[in-house]
Amino acid sequence: MTRGLLSLLLCCALGLAMIFNVGKRAAAAARPNTTVAEVPLKFNGPVPLVEVMVNGKGPFQFTIDTGGQGQARVDSSLVESLGLPKAGQVTASDGMGRNTRTLDTVKIESLKLGDAQFKNVVAVTRNYNENPRMPHIDGILGFGLFADYLLTLDYPAGRVRIERGELPQADGAEILSYEETHGTPSVELAFGDVKVSAHVDTGNMMGAIMLPSSVISKLTLASEPRVVGRVRTVTSTVEISEASVKTSMRLGRYEFAQPTVAFAEIFNDANLGLRLLKNFALTFDQKNHRVRFVKQAGWGVTGGLTSN
Repeated sequence: MTRGLLSLLLCCALGLAMIFNVGKRAAAAARPNTTVAEVPLKFNGPVPLVEVMVNGKGPFQFTIDTGGQGQARVDSSLVESLGLPKAGQVTASDGMGRNTRTLDTVKIESLKLGDAQFKNVVAVTRNYNENPRMPHIDGILGFGLFADYLLTLDYPAGRVRIERGELPQADGAEILSYEETHGTPSVELAFGDVKVSAHVDTGNMMGAIMLPSSVISKLTLASEPRVVGRVRTVTSTVEISEASVKTSMRLGRYEFAQPTVAFAEIFNDANLGLRLLKNFALTFDQKNHRVRFVKQAGWGVTGGLTSN
């Protein structure tokens, strides 16, 4: 009797397991694939590049700039070689709205990144290869190009992923809410009691943490500021200084002990550049204004980093 009951229970258990497994397979089969495209992201020196097809030709080397307004930018040499038609003009300036300059725009019928295709893209054009020490690029994909998708820039894994969907609610740890300033996402940084909004700017390939002078004056420095170089904006050349800060910086769950920060008079806004961001996998949800930061394991920078 006991043996028969055990056999019956075993059969029921096996039957339930089979039903459960079949159910899981059916659910997996019914779940749509949300990935639109996934492509390699490769560094050429300090510049992360992806391969892009323009009007069915290429591939061409583009970088992705979350600090770049609009949909795209193309180098003047590519405009000439492809014969891209002029669409209009825009006005550009430096970080304080000075030294304005008029730039042409062109129309791209089709811009393709892996399996993701974008139609009728308007792109700003100029010479983006003025610095002979930087690798040649054919163009830049702007933040606005990915407004309808989740965009993941996984720098440690060397992948770019474009998906449909949305991020979970912001938790203040890995998933942060961001404000959008002139088309650029900005998150909150904390230096003790001093809070500052900082652009998440993958197009800033030279700096890690950049602060305006107005913020620097509120912080206690661990080292004297020193001039470390000059950078070019669209319209001018800017002198950059660096100093270490005694107070730790917090970004969500991540804490940076005595970070080295850069600053210049020209900048009104704080900026997180690629030297810091390349250690994360970043996912942007533009519909809900959220961004997820996932840190590379074992990474430390500018005096050390911890996470809670």
